[in-house]
This record gives sequence, structure tokens and C-alpha cells, in this order.
Amino acid sequence: MSLRLLSNSWIQAARTPRARLERERPITVGSTTLGRARLAGIALALALAACGGHHTDHYRAATDKQTTCCEHLDGAPRDQCLAEIVRVDDAAVAQATANQRTYACVERNFTCDPATGRATPASNQAQLDCISDLGE
Repeated sequence: MSLRLLSNSWIQAARTPRARLERERPITVGSTTLGRARLAGIALALALAACGGHHTDHYRAATDKQTTCCEHLDGAPRDQCLAEIVRVDDAAVAQATANQRTYACVERNFTCDPATGRATPASNQAQLDCISDLGE
């Protein structure tokens, strides 16, 4: 009987919350770790939102399209075509909002005519219409 009482008391002692904490370590992630992970995720989302969207340099994209179109030509016509591309030496001027909007029209509506190295007539009209709409 005494052996049985001793073993029962030992089992009872092992079932108490304090004994369980001392004997076993939790293997699951605690609530504080999940809270920190959530907080880090929220902070990351806010930081990405604060950075804004992807900024496209329409000036560079439009001039690159025009340059690529001129590259279809050889010799003097190629050089003349490249010289006719409007370029801005001052980066601040190129990045100005009005200029970026204008070059966005060029970028969006530019269609290359490989025979001439320039925009097609329909493309020129679409660019002009887009730029005219900016003033309204």
C-alpha cells in the first residue's frame, strides 16, 4: 500500500501546473513572439506604403524608344535622326512634373517606323492629341 500511495502522490505532484512548467518547455511559438511578428509585418507594410509607388522616368523611356527607332538606320540618316531627338541637359528640368507628363504622352503613343527611324504619322498625331489634352 505504501508503494502505491507514494506513486500516486508523485503522479499528483507531476500534474500540478508548477511541476509541469519546471519539467517541460513549450515547443510552440508563444503569443509574444506572434505579437512581435505581427508588429514587424505592420511596420514593414507601412514603410512600403510610405515609399510610394514605382516612379517611372518617362523622359528616359521616351528618349530610349526614339533612340532605338533611329538605330534601325545606317550612316548619316541615323546620325541626323539621333540629333533630332529632343534632349534635356538638366536632370531637374527633365524630372519636372509637366515635362514628365509630356514625355509620358510620347512614351505611351510612340510607334516606330523602321524605314524612317521616326514615329509614324498616326503616332505623331496621338502624341500631339495626348499633349493637347494635358492642358485642358
